[in-house]
Amino acid sequence: MASDDVRRDFDTLSTVYDETRQPLEPATIEGLRSYLDEHRWTTILEVGVGTGRVARPLVDRGVRVVGVDGSRGMLGRAAAKGLPYLVRGNAYRLPFPDGSFDAALFVHVLHILDRPELGLREGARVGRHGVLAILDLPSWGEGTDRPAEDEPRRIVREALAEAGYPNLLRAGPRAKEQEILRTYPPAEIRVLSDREVSEPLSRRLDALEKRAYRHVLHVPADVLTRAVAAARAKVGTRTVTYRRNEAVAWWSDAPGVPAPPR
Repeated sequence: MASDDVRRDFDTLSTVYDETRQPLEPATIEGLRSYLDEHRWTTILEVGVGTGRVARPLVDRGVRVVGVDGSRGMLGRAAAKGLPYLVRGNAYRLPFPDGSFDAALFVHVLHILDRPELGLREGARVGRHGVLAILDLPSWGEGTDRPAEDEPRRIVREALAEAGYPNLLRAGPRAKEQEILRTYPPAEIRVLSDREVSEPLSRRLDALEKRAYRHVLHVPADVLTRAVAAARAKVGTRTVTYRRNEAVAWWSDAPGVPAPPR
């Protein structure tokens, strides 16, 4: 799933992860639970379980969830939430026999993988009914400008490039998720929650300021502080309103995806 460097990065991020990530919408959790009920799937492997912020509410709703993650720090946070079934492992070589679970679940994780197609393949191997992924759908059409809520990220990216740190924060998770959907079309996509969100643009900078993303962990603190301050000055007190759409994608198998080397 990740190199030693990436695992170490997530060990570091585990200390601020929950406070800097938006939780899934309650409607998303309920919608996912209903989706599982509809298919009578009761045993799920969550790949990239992280701090357990999704597994915990699913377990509370009666789903048997086994969580796997490469980061000891993340698994420690999940264990502190009382999750009983946690395993350290790699998304490309899951430590389970074929068909061990009803389905494998990735929640905003596929975009982290260098080879998402291999993660899908391996998830389909251990999931009798395939792979599920929770992801954000874009609220803008093809060929349109990027939404205003991405402006703070763009300003920080440009400031970091000027300071000698180019190519950081270039493609956000949502863009990477959409590329995966285009390249490996799922059998089904179902919207689970859709609501209008209004927030200060400056809120988008809070996680960057806390170094809560892998790609800025190795930027010197003073350089990142100046870049974030420049972005705060430019966005000021402006607010943005946008639609937040969370959906579940289902791959019944992984056709055409090469098997990972053993």
